[in-house]
Amino acid sequence: MTLHFSRKQMIYLVLAMFFLFGVFYLTYFLLVKPVNLKVSQLENSVQIEQRLLDNISDKHTNEAPVISSTEIQKRIPVIPLVEQIVLDVGRAETLSESRVIDMSYSDSEFTFIDETQPEEQQDATNPDNSTENNQATNDNGTDKQAKKTEAIDPELIDGLNQITVTLHVQSPNYNDLEKFLSAIEHQTRITRVSSLSFTGTPELVSVDQVAEQLVYDVTISTFYMPKYEDLAGEAPKLTVPPPSNKKNPLAPGLEKKDEKKQ
Repeated sequence: MTLHFSRKQMIYLVLAMFFLFGVFYLTYFLLVKPVNLKVSQLENSVQIEQRLLDNISDKHTNEAPVISSTEIQKRIPVIPLVEQIVLDVGRAETLSESRVIDMSYSDSEFTFIDETQPEEQQDATNPDNSTENNQATNDNGTDKQAKKTEAIDPELIDGLNQITVTLHVQSPNYNDLEKFLSAIEHQTRITRVSSLSFTGTPELVSVDQVAEQLVYDVTISTFYMPKYEDLAGEAPKLTVPPPSNKKNPLAPGLEKKDEKKQ
């Protein structure tokens, strides 16, 4: 069966095809193409932002971090800061209700002392004990021998100086002595008690007796690193009480009594 279109029908068919093509063309340019263009723009923006992020990350990775030495110098400063030691001792006095009668200090280069040497000498003089100690170490699995042979890096203590402070202190009792020593050792600045010597007070035998103050000598050590004096500007600042500007150090009450006597 053969279809025959009239001239009029052919014109309508062509016009319908042009209409459909026009609708498709307008739909693409008005709806599809703007969406594709926006998607392309967003993809380009994401790529640019990713490049910027990568550049910033590489820059931060390559740059060396700038860290102030102030926090480290609170433990080991690069300058002596003797005033800080005096203030720390004063705080320990207040916390323990003690009184420092005399105080002196000396500055010297720090020398590491091998604390295992006495044990080695003791083992050499008593081989039986040495054998027993080695056997105990092997049986118990302790790391005592490892600690003896552990090497200390000399670079860590190279240029380290030590300030030795000798104190003559008076405390109400032994508990206050412990408070004083604890306050000294728990300062922010690294401080250790090197030696302590005292004589016990007489025993109380009657209710009329009053307990005597406990007087003792204590030696403490603290450190500083003058090797890095170029960092002195970053040393921690001291909080020092302002001067009282007194012409006479005596209390006002004592001044009045002296004036009356005159």
